[in-house]
Amino acid sequence: MSDAALESLTEDECLVMLQRTKYGRVAVVNEQGRPEIFPVNFVLHDRTVAFATASEVLQSWAPLGHVAFEADIIDPTTREGWDVVVAGEGADITDALDQASLDTRSDSLEHWAPGHKDRWISIVNPRFTGRRLYKPVPTTTFY
Repeated sequence: MSDAALESLTEDECLVMLQRTKYGRVAVVNEQGRPEIFPVNFVLHDRTVAFATASEVLQSWAPLGHVAFEADIIDPTTREGWDVVVAGEGADITDALDQASLDTRSDSLEHWAPGHKDRWISIVNPRFTGRRLYKPVPTTTFY
């Protein structure tokens, strides 16, 4: 019998979890129809997940394509943590003038990898799913 439990997260819980980290992975399907996954630093503005990139693959295949983004935190000692997946369509918001894009691009984005990242991609029509892995507190039964 496993001593771990897995529970689904609501969208609101997913958003709270995403606020706890600054990095994740984004997946796109390339010109050969194969998935490629890239680590990215990201911002979360309201329900918008966005990242800046210099990757030619992401610039070519994320806008107007299906994308998936995943972030997680797992403690290797306790083996507890969570993961959140955001699926939707990619949109290049680099030059977008709508208020949501302007607000998203104004959020502070710390890049860990070197290089100038000047193209902003956001995930539109996002669908949030998540799971939490934890060890339940044992209950004591008194007779």
